[in-house]
Amino acid sequence: MQHSPKRHAYLVAVSQKREAVRVYAVLVGTSEEALEAVALNAPPSVKLQIVGSLSRALVKRIRLVPGELRLV
Repeated sequence: MQHSPKRHAYLVAVSQKREAVRVYAVLVGTSEEALEAVALNAPPSVKLQIVGSLSRALVKRIRLVPGELRLV
């Protein structure tokens, strides 16, 4: 029986001039994948930063699926 790759829920902050900082949760394998997933859906002039993570229990509670971006 093969296990699926281990995933983590990263919190990624998106900063843009003259706008409020938005934080997204994304369930991926590495922090680089998290930044890449958010960058694909953000304008090119934004600043991205990993600002934290979510527990497994919270991921289950909010039903976050792999690859999904969720504004938190």
